[in-house]
Amino acid sequence: MNDVTIAPEQDIESGRRKIDWARAHMPILAGIKSRFEKELPFKGLRIGICLHVEAKTGVWLDALTAGGAEIVITGSPGSTQDDVAKALNAHKSITVLGSKADSRDIHDAHCREVLRSNPDIIADNGADVLTLLATEAEFEALRDTIRGSTEETTTGAFRLRENNIDLRFATWVINDTQAKRIVENRYGVGSSVVDGVMRATNVMLHGKTVVVVGYGYCGSGVAQRLRGMGAHVTVVERDPMRRLEAHLEGFRTADLDECLGEAQILITVTGRDGALTFGAMKQLRDGCILANAGHFSSEIEVGALERAAVSIRHCRDGVKEYHLSSGKRIFLITDGNLVNLAAGDGNPIEIMDLGLALQSLSLEQMALHGRRVPFGVHPVSPLIEKDVCSLALRAWV
Repeated sequence: MNDVTIAPEQDIESGRRKIDWARAHMPILAGIKSRFEKELPFKGLRIGICLHVEAKTGVWLDALTAGGAEIVITGSPGSTQDDVAKALNAHKSITVLGSKADSRDIHDAHCREVLRSNPDIIADNGADVLTLLATEAEFEALRDTIRGSTEETTTGAFRLRENNIDLRFATWVINDTQAKRIVENRYGVGSSVVDGVMRATNVMLHGKTVVVVGYGYCGSGVAQRLRGMGAHVTVVERDPMRRLEAHLEGFRTADLDECLGEAQILITVTGRDGALTFGAMKQLRDGCILANAGHFSSEIEVGALERAAVSIRHCRDGVKEYHLSSGKRIFLITDGNLVNLAAGDGNPIEIMDLGLALQSLSLEQMALHGRRVPFGVHPVSPLIEKDVCSLALRAWV
């Protein structure tokens, strides 16, 4: 049978349909876009962005450009929807860099291109762009001209704070808001991660023994959705308070080495490198399915697994089987990339309507007042969070 070739215009039309469907279910951003069109808070400004390039992101970029912004954006490895990227690149004020197949090195190169576009404001994901900005001499001058930035994720907040990233402007962490932690992380990520695992594998969750590594807001949402699907869930969490919370929520809790041999599915949700080492993987039962719901694939030591495997084969779209010398098989979903986006469509549309509204109003304040905001890494203004939650109530109730 001959391969079917899809013309570029068909890709663009497919991407536009996805964006249009998302737009029909994002009333919060629709209202913000209407105001931005009148007030033009981003007129003459360029926003450099690192965020997953998918349909909901497209609706958000439309609102920013309506406010006068020029956009240069790159996605993250494994999560870019290529047809959406092509549709967005057809917009005169948007430049999209990257594709679903990008490696980590290619992704970093795209982040550098975002910085080379001389952005006035940055919206980052995992602190990928901000880390390069702070550590590479090429971008020294930019630190004095950028008005401010936002950071979307827990992982990015960890990197900025724990590595003492030196930025000469303010960064607001979207993930510090209770609105994002509870609404997007717990409810949105919980359902989208389970959806991604099921789409990739088509296995039944009822009765499965599933280990969830990490019980922050995302991990708790994943554990709750899995339990709702009938899985027997064990939570691995180092932090005593979070582990106690998981216990009080009715989950079995254990140290990692206590439950590896029984896990039929294991999902990492920590925001930390090396959450699942190859040494730990050798203790897994035969046929265990691995997925990562944290920002970076490095939560699982994928490279060590690849080097140790006797053979590797693609057994489904997005699923690889690693055969070890012990005879065990380990199945890895989407090369350890963020499973809800690499194997699915990400968080539900309405959830991202709220999350991207937080981004929009934060970026607006950075555009208008950024250099007057105290330098450093801070939570989003409580006034913005309150405003967005009020908009969500009006839209959803």
